[in-house]
Amino acid sequence: MVVTNGKIATSVGVFKAGLAIDGGKIVAVAKDVNLPRADVRINAQEKIVMPGVIDAHTHIYIPKLLHENFGTGTKAAAVGGVTTVVEMPSLDEWLTTTVRNLLRKKRVGEKEAFVDFALYGGEIQEEKDTLQIADLVREGVVGFKITMGGETAVKNDGIMIEALRRIAEVGSVATVHAENHELLDYFKRKIVSEGRKDLAAHSDSRPNMVEAEAISRAILYSGAVGNRLHIAHMSTKEGVQLVKQAKSRGVKVTSETCPHYLLFTRDDYVRYGPQIIMNPPLRSKEDVMSLWWALANGLVDNIVTDHCAFYRKEKETGWENISNIPAGIPGLETLVPLMLSEGVNKGRISLQRLVQLLSENPAKIFNLYPRKGTIQIGSDADLVVVDLKKESIISSDILRCIADFTPFEGWRIKGWPLITVVRGTIVAREGEITGSAGFGRFAPSARVENLAFEPGDFK
Repeated sequence: MVVTNGKIATSVGVFKAGLAIDGGKIVAVAKDVNLPRADVRINAQEKIVMPGVIDAHTHIYIPKLLHENFGTGTKAAAVGGVTTVVEMPSLDEWLTTTVRNLLRKKRVGEKEAFVDFALYGGEIQEEKDTLQIADLVREGVVGFKITMGGETAVKNDGIMIEALRRIAEVGSVATVHAENHELLDYFKRKIVSEGRKDLAAHSDSRPNMVEAEAISRAILYSGAVGNRLHIAHMSTKEGVQLVKQAKSRGVKVTSETCPHYLLFTRDDYVRYGPQIIMNPPLRSKEDVMSLWWALANGLVDNIVTDHCAFYRKEKETGWENISNIPAGIPGLETLVPLMLSEGVNKGRISLQRLVQLLSENPAKIFNLYPRKGTIQIGSDADLVVVDLKKESIISSDILRCIADFTPFEGWRIKGWPLITVVRGTIVAREGEITGSAGFGRFAPSARVENLAFEPGDFK
């Protein structure tokens, strides 16, 4: 395969060139006239060619809780320009705290996936969940999930510290869902006692301090233990400041946020209703502005979807009782269009910065770099061809996941993914799936001695 007539976007600049691909790898980056002949040719026609997007936080395989599966979830990824999904742990009998369960889940993914996938270990809740951390790293997990508050929370801080210690020993990363368990319980009981049924009560049941305290504690523990720490779906201005201070002290901390925390506020419950209930909840305009500033200035290191798709009827139960609303929204199909339109084309972030946020940084954080996340000779030929000028309207018709709604329904967008290439094979074109189930491969984290992360990489 060769890709011609495009502009290649990297984290250091945009330049006109072409690509040659052989055996699923990039074998040449050169002017079009210097490229070899090929059986498959993509004429990018002055479009932008980006490294394939890595969505480093998805929930597509949780039997009993979700109707989604690796097939539908990775179809969604393919049409959205996402070439690798990083799948969070499943639950109950599928909990990936053991090698046995990891391999079970891996086999399902390899049978169903349309794009490549990486897997987390976790969720770590009890001491027994820490016992196979080293073995799981050897099998290729990219990190370990620890939830600090809620139904699947780690049982106590001693177990959390023991998990961080073991994760540090093997050079992996601990990703925390940062919400204080006791404060979460207190504020939820307070909302119930007040008899509140309005949707904004969801945000008030998990106010900013719930996230801020947990981030502060996770940073304190990681600074003492020496592990790499990643803050999942950060949503608050307080979180931004805590991460800023920790980075300045040399703590090995990175963070992510999601499009919904950048594009919605708690005032939007009136318009969108239960569709925009997720955890953490939506925040204020000040929080949104702080997150955009942090993205532009290197304090938030990657953008993820936290994709968790439900049917509309499942979400709509919340009109009668907000406690019945399953938390989560679909996002794999809309991540790239939204960030091209609301980020790059509105001047909030540069195209080069978007490449860092969607491709290069997640590959480095989760030790998939340089196999993934970059356009260079020897890397996997994972690409997305985008049209920065294409205008379209988001509709649920574009969805390939199980959801039959998107909260971004009707949004006018400028910038769209056209072609998605995974290891040199076109898996989606113009919103249509061209790949096949089982083409996607498990993408293991590289060996610890090849660790891509350095503290200075994410300043």
